[in-house]
Amino acid sequence: MSDLTIATRNLFARTFGNMVALKIPMLAMLMEHRRVNSKGGAQIVYDLIKDDAEDETQWYKAGDPLTVGQASFLDQAKFNYKYGQTPMRLTVDEEIKNELATSEVKRRDLAKIIVKRAQDGMKRKINSRIHNASTADTAAGFQSVPFALEHSRTYGELTTTTSVKTWWNGASLGTTWSDRNTSMVLSLSNIRLMKAVVRRYNDEGKLYLFLPEALYSKLQGLAEGKTHYEASNEKNSRLFKYGTFESFHIYNIEVVQDTWMTLNSQTTYALLVNSNTFEFRLHPRRAFMMTKFFQQDQVAGGADEKVARVKVAGNLCCEQPNANMWKSAVT
Repeated sequence: MSDLTIATRNLFARTFGNMVALKIPMLAMLMEHRRVNSKGGAQIVYDLIKDDAEDETQWYKAGDPLTVGQASFLDQAKFNYKYGQTPMRLTVDEEIKNELATSEVKRRDLAKIIVKRAQDGMKRKINSRIHNASTADTAAGFQSVPFALEHSRTYGELTTTTSVKTWWNGASLGTTWSDRNTSMVLSLSNIRLMKAVVRRYNDEGKLYLFLPEALYSKLQGLAEGKTHYEASNEKNSRLFKYGTFESFHIYNIEVVQDTWMTLNSQTTYALLVNSNTFEFRLHPRRAFMMTKFFQQDQVAGGADEKVARVKVAGNLCCEQPNANMWKSAVT
């Protein structure tokens, strides 16, 4: 294995957490709650208990026959692995300028540049995918948080509508399962209402409210001076301790400023997320694994450069969408 491959691979592995994963608010939350996991298998499968399990309980009076209930109140969500790669390139110009180095100093500097360039692209690509608002599953690209929380779509191979399998939709503020895009003013009362609705379905797990800058600043202004407002610090927020995000606490919700939402033109979005319901699943054979550098001009038509690739196979999955909420018309 070449010195460049060794230096680059070691540097990438050592810095991936701080330079990529913890720079992404949603991914940092999942890492904090140990919701980034590496497992194999043909598919990612979750066993689900449908909300109509309520019908299993019967009220009866003396002499009434006792019911058995439904044949099954279980279902399964199945997610496929999605594949991605980030190339690391060493052009002929870069190689020639460094080949006469008499020590490892220049070689290590070059590895640092290559890794930083790849990690920056990876960070932007993963973030844009996490916030992708498309409600159609595609063969390429893991599924996003908004997709998981949409009303009426096919998610995890389960098709929902406003009246069918609504327990598998994101929570609905008005219990219509068609109000995701209904206008909502960002106010303290509406935040309390959002929390009440998602807690109706799951009263465990820490809640995070991800907002773009303008909405974050507005809510911060509304909350400051209130007894329930608490600025994040090293004692109560590891997100703050990472030094990447601004956040504060209100009603036991950590409100996080997510600048990536603005970069994705999602200035009117609000994502209320339960940390216990999302999982970033990686296949152990492709958990951001880096290949060796390969001289491309050994292949007909290849450029005079060396290329290594960081490969990933996995998906971002939600086990209980109705414990979360997406509002896309917030002002």
